[in-house]
Amino acid sequence: MKGRQKGRPTKWVYASVDQWLTVDRTGFRFAVWEKWKRNRRKVGTLTVSVGGLRWLPARGKARRHRTWGEIADLLSE
Repeated sequence: MKGRQKGRPTKWVYASVDQWLTVDRTGFRFAVWEKWKRNRRKVGTLTVSVGGLRWLPARGKARRHRTWGEIADLLSE
């Protein structure tokens, strides 16, 4: 099985929380994995914290940090 298969849905994840959660400075970490290849490899880590969102690519060393104010501006456009 190679690439996209006819009739198979694209793998997207949607998560919602219906109650209040306390988030500390360390936040929640989500590991993102690539599944379409034969060998599963890690794409990166997404951290949701009090200060905003941080993305750390698995093969890169540059952290990308966005504050909640920057994210609100991006979503309001």
